[in-house]
Amino acid sequence: MKWLLSTNELTKQFGRQKAVNGVNLHIKRGSIYGFIGRNGAGKTTCLKMICGLSTPTSGEIEMFGYRGKGLKNVRSRIGCLIEGPGLYGNMNAKDNLEIKCRFCGIKKAGYAEELLELVGLHEVGKKKTKHFSLGMKQRLGIALALVGEPDLLVLDEPINGLDPQGIAEIRDILIKLKEERNMTILISSHILEELSKVATDYGIIHQGTLLQEITQEELMQRCSERIEIVMEHPNLALPILDDMGFTKYQVIDQECIQIFERLDESASLNIALGKAGIPVKELSITNEELESYFLNLTGGARHD
Repeated sequence: MKWLLSTNELTKQFGRQKAVNGVNLHIKRGSIYGFIGRNGAGKTTCLKMICGLSTPTSGEIEMFGYRGKGLKNVRSRIGCLIEGPGLYGNMNAKDNLEIKCRFCGIKKAGYAEELLELVGLHEVGKKKTKHFSLGMKQRLGIALALVGEPDLLVLDEPINGLDPQGIAEIRDILIKLKEERNMTILISSHILEELSKVATDYGIIHQGTLLQEITQEELMQRCSERIEIVMEHPNLALPILDDMGFTKYQVIDQECIQIFERLDESASLNIALGKAGIPVKELSITNEELESYFLNLTGGARHD
């Protein structure tokens, strides 16, 4: 597959500490890639390197088919909002946008108004941005990142600190950008539950190391309700599952099989395994919440 953005062993070291350690990201065109990790996991450092705001200690970034020194040819195709929007507090939203437009050489009449409409700030009028709520500032920050029609939008924790309404507003903007503009979006957060409502793919980072890349479908399958069978030799049960017509199952490890269909037939399945002389240690119907999945993957409920 041709990736719009990929990294190869991307590393950033500060003194003896590796803030980012050999990260390999793979982001498809038109996807919303949720970059998940606790505070201090290395998300922001990764995004800064991708956006050209920080230089990697080692490793490589490839975007739009360019790498190395060639990245300077495509940096203009990235819009980013990292560590909060830089706003002129004594100016209104339109004036802030028009300054960015002039900097980018954009003179199209009504351009700023179009962006304000897109992010739901078309009615703020002359209100100074220093009086904006956090959610309004984040939406204006996204509008600023969209100046110049970027192909890749990079957002660092845009929902952090927002109330439920503010989170929903940002979510609606992201969905609109993907559906109407086929925009590729890389968005970091430490809240998997919220990103699961918009993301198509995920990368989970912990202590600078990328633990896993997973699609939305795979994540939902792993967290969905399922039959879980614990036994000494799972492979012995596979012919029984096949004979009974089960197709959506997976051997997870040396002792566990998970089945993602026909949950109401768990009792008959247990009987069939017993008749075949296959001992079962445990058979249960279970599921896992998204946040539990994330916490288990990154070492439990401890916070950095």
